[in-house]
Amino acid sequence: MKKIPLTSFFRRERDSRTALKASIGRLHPLMEEYRQAHGIDERLALLDAWPDVKNFLQSSHPLVSRLPQLSPAGALIVKSLAVLQQVDRLLPRSYFNWPVDADKRLQVLIDQLTSVDKFYHEIGGLLGYHWMMLKFLGGERPSETEVESVTYSPAQGIDIQQETPAVREMIVWGLRHLPQMAEIYPLGGAADRLRFQDEKTGVPLPAAKLPFLGKTLFEHLIADLEAREYLYYQLFGQPICTPIAVMTSPEKDNHSHVLTICEEKQWFGRPKESFRFFCQPLVPTVNEEGQWCCVGLLKPLLKPGGHGVIWKIARDEGIFTWLREKSRTKALVRQINNPIAGTDYGLLAFAGWGCHKDKIFGFASCDRQVKSSEGVNVLCERKYKAQAEYALTNIEYCDFKKYGIVDEPTAPGSPYSKFTSNTNILFADLCALENASVRAPMPGLLINLKKTNYRLENGKTKEEAIARLESTMQNIADCFTEVLSVPLAEGKMGELKTFITFNTRRKTISTTKREFALGASLLETSEGCFLDILHNARELLSANCNTQVPEVNDPLDFFVKGPTFIFLYHPALGPLYSIIAQKIRGGRIGFGSELQADIAELDMRDLDLEGSCVIRADTIMEKKVEGEALLFGDRAGRCTLHRVKIRNAGIDREAPNVYWRNEIVRKECCQIILHGSAEFEAYDVVLEGDLAIEVEDGHRVIARLGENGVIFEDEEIASPTWKWTHNITDQNLIILQREVYAYRTL
Repeated sequence: MKKIPLTSFFRRERDSRTALKASIGRLHPLMEEYRQAHGIDERLALLDAWPDVKNFLQSSHPLVSRLPQLSPAGALIVKSLAVLQQVDRLLPRSYFNWPVDADKRLQVLIDQLTSVDKFYHEIGGLLGYHWMMLKFLGGERPSETEVESVTYSPAQGIDIQQETPAVREMIVWGLRHLPQMAEIYPLGGAADRLRFQDEKTGVPLPAAKLPFLGKTLFEHLIADLEAREYLYYQLFGQPICTPIAVMTSPEKDNHSHVLTICEEKQWFGRPKESFRFFCQPLVPTVNEEGQWCCVGLLKPLLKPGGHGVIWKIARDEGIFTWLREKSRTKALVRQINNPIAGTDYGLLAFAGWGCHKDKIFGFASCDRQVKSSEGVNVLCERKYKAQAEYALTNIEYCDFKKYGIVDEPTAPGSPYSKFTSNTNILFADLCALENASVRAPMPGLLINLKKTNYRLENGKTKEEAIARLESTMQNIADCFTEVLSVPLAEGKMGELKTFITFNTRRKTISTTKREFALGASLLETSEGCFLDILHNARELLSANCNTQVPEVNDPLDFFVKGPTFIFLYHPALGPLYSIIAQKIRGGRIGFGSELQADIAELDMRDLDLEGSCVIRADTIMEKKVEGEALLFGDRAGRCTLHRVKIRNAGIDREAPNVYWRNEIVRKECCQIILHGSAEFEAYDVVLEGDLAIEVEDGHRVIARLGENGVIFEDEEIASPTWKWTHNITDQNLIILQREVYAYRTL
């Protein structure tokens, strides 16, 4: 490895800063006037008078001869590039012979940069975007001249870690208010650290398509939502169909991949009209010197400009109007890379508080490890001469130094920071959000310089520190300030119109952001997320279901030997632990054993498992689409296992299993496969060896102990023979009761 003397390093950094400041100063006179200009003609006139454009037009650069063929919008882009001194980066003057496909390349470039110019018109279009990047790279920060002092303190949250009577009330509020809720998913990120690609072609793929526990990450979001909708139907008997707004991007064909998932899954059995998609633009990236990064001729390296663009695009694309027409007033925002956020009651309690208290914005937070690459939630206090202004907001980890955030533990030796984690699980009032998007179209602007590998057009890879102007969706909260004549008293943060809940970390956030490397931390990896899921499963089974289950092994042991047990389930089984605990009671899962329950209607008592058991209903919830409505029904797969022992060889530990993908090789397994409204029941029997019990739609199979061993009785049924009824008590407990029907056989 080539060593660079420190003196050379500091000289290069100093020269880079000097060049950046020179560029900022050079553009400053133009930007002040350019941002005030109206229309393309006025902006073109300003550019034509600029020295860099004059020099460009008098040069022999190949692009000059193409200008007469371009539209005014195209000419504006090319002349903007001349002002920014990036023309030679995109097409060096050495290319005197115009490449064969250059006209096509040029039009693609103009279309891409026109989208950037249009989106960032409030700050001066493409020129303003680049100028803002230079200012951030140069270390500039906005001044607050009238403010006497600004402090950022840890935010006081509503503790929902334990299911107290108050938290149970919040859960019920969340359920009752589901009809006024929408869901918003920002899926357009680059996800470069994940290094996820097609195994055959090597083509990079978006995070939405990552297979995790047998489903894509996008499918997990939908499953979590439908579990809450299904519970609402079981409690109140009313149909509900939550509208879903999805922000995608062209990055890694994200938009087309997400649409393909929806089409292949037949829109998840939901009305196609309940989805709306809107696409964020890709933006140019720059290196440390403020020069554009390029992958080929007339091909800049483009990346998504951060999820903060979501609110402006939603307004521009009519998403707020669409949700208003569907009578939705509040929204829950979730990111694609956090599949455990729907665990237990966290989302319901979070949304319940926001709806019942009519809050306008909220953060779902949890413990944060010191020095981790996560933003923090803070209470910002700005003191003026006669008043104080407060905002509950977020600060990104790359901006800690800028805002004076000291990342220190809550107590000496503690692994957790005194500031809690911003998880990007958000609650928002849609009307307030739309209004704020006008005042702050690009909230939380920042630039994050990261060492990145990217592929050049010629197939080679290049590594360098690159940056793009990003904005953060959670910093729309900066708009929701409250001015008080006296400082906010200790413990009074709950009176603000914004709020924060505080939950157990492994039930709130465990992300799949990056590829795991041996010896590195498990934080933000798929493997780490899978281990958190096992920890949650053990808590559910041991503390709630009274089921004996092994301890979760440490990470090193997990990688060498595999998990000590596996318990995976569809969220519609609950999703609340308190509901699952009424469907699964007692029993034991042996060391190295596996139970997977892809089913909602389960009645399991004292199961004794040694080996593998996979229960799979292809109709987990009966859903019918009528127009734009989603109707639930009672015809679904049902399974009853009482005092059953399962004995088989289970997982093949020598096989190359990828547990977090649910790609598992088994020596033997007891499979129970239920089609349509099929039912399976087993009482006081031992199910041994490699079994595949498949029950057809409209049939019920009962396994009982006969004179010569286990017998299976198969009968046709016209309707479900039993169901769980759900009721809410005065203490806000959800109580289940198994109701047996007088059924008719065919």
